[in-house]
Amino acid sequence: DEHSEPVAVGSFATEGEAEVVQAKLRAYGIEAALNDQIEGGAVVVEGESGVVVEVPAADAQDARRILSDDDSGLGEPSVEP
Repeated sequence: DEHSEPVAVGSFATEGEAEVVQAKLRAYGIEAALNDQIEGGAVVVEGESGVVVEVPAADAQDARRILSDDDSGLGEPSVEP
């Protein structure tokens, strides 16, 4: 089922920043998970952040909308094309 696959909705330099975003999404009823790109064995390209926030595909559009309205000053969510 394509709706059960996680989709990245933001990438952050620190786990702390990602946890704030995760908590915000959960407050809106969207289950969010953190994926540490560095510890996960992925090669981090220069300029990319290390912790990705993922949500179920069915919630990705809502999550991106919520994060685009965020005034917390954290990094902008990176959206995959």
